[in-house]
Amino acid sequence: MIKLPPDIEIPDRPLDARYKGVLRGLLTRIKGLYDAIYKRYGDDGLDLIREVSSSYGRDIARRVRGDGDPLPIKDVGLYLVKVFNNMRSEGEVTEFTDKRVAILVPLCPYPFDKVEICQAHTSMERALVQGLNPDLDYEIELSVPAGDPFCLHVLKKRM
Repeated sequence: MIKLPPDIEIPDRPLDARYKGVLRGLLTRIKGLYDAIYKRYGDDGLDLIREVSSSYGRDIARRVRGDGDPLPIKDVGLYLVKVFNNMRSEGEVTEFTDKRVAILVPLCPYPFDKVEICQAHTSMERALVQGLNPDLDYEIELSVPAGDPFCLHVLKKRM
């Protein structure tokens, strides 16, 4: 914390309100950076976003899984819910079986408005899922940036 002179005080906000506001600002800033990268560098910019996002997802998977066996689909789904909850996403799990887990998210937390940027960014989730269980696929079947009414993130077993 930044120490203030003794006669100056900043009113303290509840932690939940402070966290929500700061996170919203950071997510909006990330969106702005992605938009600028894409505008300036086009497909090369998208490749850069994919590369950085995928690397981050693989790093998380290595920390979570370690040298252990691949996680079952339901455990991977629960971990993905945990990631979304950390981003203060609203939504619900609409399917939760041994073959498919679907997570409906009504609003993009970033908020992306370009499908290309959304797909590049969610390389993180794809790499995370693959790292936790290489027999699973991750896809976004519906997305707000594509004009759908909500995003539908889906994990499913490879056939």
